Amino acid sequence: MLENISLILLERVSLILVITYIIFQTYFIKEIFGKTLVAKNRVVLGIIGGLLGILGTVYGVKYNGAIVNYRDIGVILSGMIGGIPAGIIAALISATFRLFYGGITAVPCFFGTLTAGIMSGMISQYYGRQHFTFFRTLFYTTIIEIVHLTYVLVMVKPFTLAYDITFNILFPMVITNALGVSFLNFMIINMEEKLEYTAENTMNSIFVIMEESLNTIEMGFNKESANIIAKVILENTDFEAVALTNRKQIFAHVGIGDDHHFPGLEIKTEATKKVIANEKGLKVVGKKGINCEKKDCPLYSALIVPLKDLSGELIGTLKLYYSKNKTIKNSDVVFGKKLSQILSLIISISKMNENLKLATEEKLRELMANLSPHFLFNTLNAIKYISKKEPQKVNKFIDNLSELLRYTLYENSKLVTIKKEISFTVNYLEVMKLRFKDKLDYEIIYDRELEERLIPPFILQPLVENSIKHGMKEEKLLIKITIEEKDNQINIYVEDNGKGFLGQKPNGKGLSLIKNRLNSLYGEKYKFSIKKGLFGGTTIEIGIKNKVGEKI
Repeated sequence: MLENISLILLERVSLILVITYIIFQTYFIKEIFGKTLVAKNRVVLGIIGGLLGILGTVYGVKYNGAIVNYRDIGVILSGMIGGIPAGIIAALISATFRLFYGGITAVPCFFGTLTAGIMSGMISQYYGRQHFTFFRTLFYTTIIEIVHLTYVLVMVKPFTLAYDITFNILFPMVITNALGVSFLNFMIINMEEKLEYTAENTMNSIFVIMEESLNTIEMGFNKESANIIAKVILENTDFEAVALTNRKQIFAHVGIGDDHHFPGLEIKTEATKKVIANEKGLKVVGKKGINCEKKDCPLYSALIVPLKDLSGELIGTLKLYYSKNKTIKNSDVVFGKKLSQILSLIISISKMNENLKLATEEKLRELMANLSPHFLFNTLNAIKYISKKEPQKVNKFIDNLSELLRYTLYENSKLVTIKKEISFTVNYLEVMKLRFKDKLDYEIIYDRELEERLIPPFILQPLVENSIKHGMKEEKLLIKITIEEKDNQINIYVEDNGKGFLGQKPNGKGLSLIKNRLNSLYGEKYKFSIKKGLFGGTTIEIGIKNKVGEKI
């Protein structure tokens, strides 16, 4: 009987392995593994684990009123991958189903399954996802199953029946659940490694393209620069043709089909028009989707992605083509999205350069100079480095940089809220932390009630930059920003523990610019002081009148 139950369960576990493999090969689940497991993704993992647990109950083998099952496979797997939240969600789903499924072991199995989710989640939370090697997974699952069956031994009456059930199903339960979880975890680890490898190759290709494309900034976004960018993309990817358009015309087309897809022609394909109208990416497969007028056109499938500037306005499209010999993969979709984000940044920076040439206000010139292509290049190189070590962080830093540039380019108000200015400064600090790694940290202290108070824009970032530029040392540089209100006055303190200043106090262009702007807004009714710390470090204090209710 024991051998039969074990063989039957192992046969049915193979079904779970196949189903789970198919689920985890879907683009949706791969997207989860390509990101940090934030709350919503833990919920998804918990639901998947709960559904696998239900399958493990339904396809279990009945024995003396109990069910010899592999319910815990989905529950333990969810806890291992998603931590305590995912483990508990999976356990609640499958344990509740088991409770209503009935039988003399319904209640002890309910508590046993809950325990499995909590234990696996706690181990994952404490040791980390990478702790679960094949043999450690075998060990932990065996312990969890023994605990699970202890509930049956203690709670089922009479004891002779509990003893019979427990020790007759112990081996089948342990062997099937332990092997099932271990093989699934091994499979997922391999999938994660492939995703990391794909992400690293994707980012490497993107940064090669980025480095070459940065040379086109001075040209702006036109047919000449678009042709250079398209050629670089074609040379550094597997795509067989690359095209760039604005909202109305083809700016560049290189690769197959370039004998009749000429720059300067109006956009004719409905797919591209649809992307421009909806401002959403589109995957096209088949000649009907391409809809080229030339019957022997080699273009067969395409990925069309919108390009937007930092204000969110549509600039044009990026089109990546394959012939009939190749198909668009999920990795191509991810690549296209990330590449469009980088190209959008580069095009936006070219607009910034144009605005810089036209700017007459000293503030804008100085700030644009701080965010020059040289600064961007250094920052993106730092992102490139971290993409190899921690690829999941890349999106975050690109978002920081996008928000930083967006605020610099489009913020023209005389006064902004403290909340807005702090958000801009945090984005700058996060980008600087990427460059200086563990050598830089910061702390921001202020009462949330002050968030809507109004201050001049671009006064915190130059002070922070000054601390980094003049205070960086071998030990960690800590920058502390404090904002408080007293006697209807906003007081701002930017303090660091850096090298401090020697001789005369610092009086660079950035600090002079801030003082000139404060003078124009507040006359002589403001405070600006720079103090050297007794044991090094610098504190800059600004005191300005609270302008609540004034127009900005």
